[in-house]
Amino acid sequence: MIKCVCLVEETEDQILLVQVRHREKYYFPGGKIDEGETQLQALKRELKEELKLELSDEELSYIGTVVGKAYPQENMLTELNGYRATVPINWDNIHTDNEITDIKWFDKNDSEHIAPAVLTWIKEISG
Repeated sequence: MIKCVCLVEETEDQILLVQVRHREKYYFPGGKIDEGETQLQALKRELKEELKLELSDEELSYIGTVVGKAYPQENMLTELNGYRATVPINWDNIHTDNEITDIKWFDKNDSEHIAPAVLTWIKEISG
């Protein structure tokens, strides 16, 4: 099982996702939890590395966990531990690193472009 932590930014109908290295599917900003890291430490590290976004512990609020199919690893599961920012983020001013090749809003029904575990999140938590 791949344990990940992610930032969930959504409206009633849309969800913000990132594309990594031009892969076909998009998923939440965030990434794997390194050995010895807490979920918050991992999320803050990933957001700083990938999006140049710095948030404090107090600016992140846990909202839930789901287990779904990993992507792009076949035959594996991933545990997504989701957090919401408690402060507004201006996504138009976010600068990505070389790993993130796109960031955009998707309709929650756009299953063609959304990674399997994110679809599980939408079904089980976002509604």
